Amino acid sequence: MPRFSNYGPLDNPMLEEGDTGFARMNARLRPDQLKAGEIALSTNGRMDVDGAWQPRKGINAFGAAIATNESVLKLPFRLYADKTGNSVNRVGNVITIGFATAHAFTTNTLAYVSGITGITPTPNKNNIITVVNSTSISITITGAAGTAAGTPVVGAPRLEDTVINAVYGSCLFSDPTSDNEEYIIIATNGNAKAIKISDGTTTTITYPSGITISSDVNLLQAFNYIFIFRDGLTAMQFTGSLSGSPAFSLVSNGAYVQPTTFNTASNCDIVDGVVTITETAHGLLVGDTVRIIDRGTTTLNNLSEFFITVSNTNDFSFYATADNATNATVVLGSPQSSGAGFTHMPAPPWAIYHQRRLWMPFYYSMSGSSGSPTITSRNVTDEVIASDILDQNTYDQIQDGFRIASGGADYVVAIQPFAEDNIIIFNRNTIHLVRGVSQALSEVTVQEVTREVGCIARKTVVQVGDQIFFLSDNGVYSVDFKDLYNLRGASIPISEAVNPLIKRINTKYIANSVATYHDNRYYIAVPLDDSVENNAILVYNFLNQGWESLDFIYESGWNVRNFIRAGAGGLNSLYVVNKDGGIHILENREDDTDVLNLQIGGSPANFRISSELKTRQYTGGTMDRKRFNSFELQAQSSDSNVSDIQIGFISQNPDSSQSLGNMSELIGETLPISEDVSVRGRVGNVRGYGGQFILAPLIGRPKIRTIKIAAQLTDQGINSKE
Repeated sequence: MPRFSNYGPLDNPMLEEGDTGFARMNARLRPDQLKAGEIALSTNGRMDVDGAWQPRKGINAFGAAIATNESVLKLPFRLYADKTGNSVNRVGNVITIGFATAHAFTTNTLAYVSGITGITPTPNKNNIITVVNSTSISITITGAAGTAAGTPVVGAPRLEDTVINAVYGSCLFSDPTSDNEEYIIIATNGNAKAIKISDGTTTTITYPSGITISSDVNLLQAFNYIFIFRDGLTAMQFTGSLSGSPAFSLVSNGAYVQPTTFNTASNCDIVDGVVTITETAHGLLVGDTVRIIDRGTTTLNNLSEFFITVSNTNDFSFYATADNATNATVVLGSPQSSGAGFTHMPAPPWAIYHQRRLWMPFYYSMSGSSGSPTITSRNVTDEVIASDILDQNTYDQIQDGFRIASGGADYVVAIQPFAEDNIIIFNRNTIHLVRGVSQALSEVTVQEVTREVGCIARKTVVQVGDQIFFLSDNGVYSVDFKDLYNLRGASIPISEAVNPLIKRINTKYIANSVATYHDNRYYIAVPLDDSVENNAILVYNFLNQGWESLDFIYESGWNVRNFIRAGAGGLNSLYVVNKDGGIHILENREDDTDVLNLQIGGSPANFRISSELKTRQYTGGTMDRKRFNSFELQAQSSDSNVSDIQIGFISQNPDSSQSLGNMSELIGETLPISEDVSVRGRVGNVRGYGGQFILAPLIGRPKIRTIKIAAQLTDQGINSKE
């Protein structure tokens, strides 16, 4: 029986060391520098508040698989023989096709056009044709641009094959007509899909004619619309009604016409605070805003603004504090812009909704005509602009625009709503607080928070309580508010403990990283190593105040484009949108299996979760060499699966690694459901300065509660080296 005290000078003392629980991962320090409860690596694992480590729950594919083709037959149609043209040109949205001889086409019928190059969006599809003369026809392509070329061919209409090749954007949609109905909207190249959370059914939402998507877009629900923002292109909007034939349309575009003013000579009556204006065909709508430009013979306050109620096409009214008047004269109208004038939505790459406004980068200017806008880069990347209140189509370029960090080589990366009346603007190298955004924007103030760090990936910005987390060049940082929102940047990134994993992020694609907060955890998906997609998820546990796991799926085709939290009236689940396979629910299965759909048009397949716990290095608190004798492991099966664990051991100086067998070999069976066990085994007198365990579950999702190792100091006369 070993002695643990009263050793003589020739005795080799026995040492024991272990962990009674596991709290967090620390991959930055050497394994022998870690504290009790810290582990060197956790792959696909979770650490509960009771200190047990366990493989994560499985992932489930959600909803119907995205089909690769959707055939649509457009009627009415007439069978034509294919006819090859000898000329093609574009003027605005109209493309004219000429033929060497007379054609047989008729106006307002459907024909399939092919062979035209140089035009975007493509005209090579079914089109309604217009006969110009006996040897030429025309088609209209909304938003057409480029120089027409190629050899056009016009013939009978075809079954159109919209080949779905990828998911380019997604968002959560809460049905405003139902308290308990939520959808995930995904934007593919050919159309959008609304997947109902409650039953997984899918509704197709079409794009405007001739529009396809070929690069990443951003979706947002605001003003009871779903918006698709396309960097440098006119945004699209959808009313949210999934009945009938749901479709997106283009937002208002082209040059903005200043609102009309009304000179109401003898047409204003004020009775007990109700102001009634008579103006023939005023064109205003309920909820529009009017501003008093000249109060004339009334006691109204100049420049005051009022929301109106429309009585009919010729009368509208509003409430104001003013003396009664009859047949008074006043000049008023919708608010006029300052300086450069109003603009329509300036083709942003993304936007956020806060205080009844849309906030977005102001990268482009909008001109031209409606349906055929001219969008021009402003060559300004550090300016944001806000919409008018509850109006996605009106932006004042002077009053509602803000230059952030002017004069520096910086650009806007993200905008985050913060503390009701403020927003935080994350630039690439700086962070700024914008105060008072619910007021008139002329009263807004901009304050620099820090120039020590900036944000590198917009979708990693997540607010959790009084902290905002984001990914920077040096890892995941946070800012918090103290002393009346006096923000300070954190000096050390919270990802410091997993810095070796952060260093593995592919910097070429780091801007595509995404994050969310769910179940007391911060999930951030990143592209590790040479991946061009987000193929790994790092998990930070707020209850344990540490990093919990590197979630990694080794199957080709797995990626994370977006996180979406939704619950359709119940508890929220965490959904992942995959570029190639659609939607999955994280941590949704109780077993050790991921059910994944990894390609468009594919079917879900089962994959076993590969998880691993790598402990700290146990040295017994001494630098002397030891002989490792035995170990003890306490584990428990989950409530729904039997369990088994492969046990490995690594020693250092001298270096060696060996398998200590499987738990089932040591206890004579796989561990039954809900059973716990204390496993004892031999290490085999392996010599070394320190040793650590690698525990890899083989079956089920066992909880690993504690582990302990026993060692004996040995003769130090012989040097050892790596």
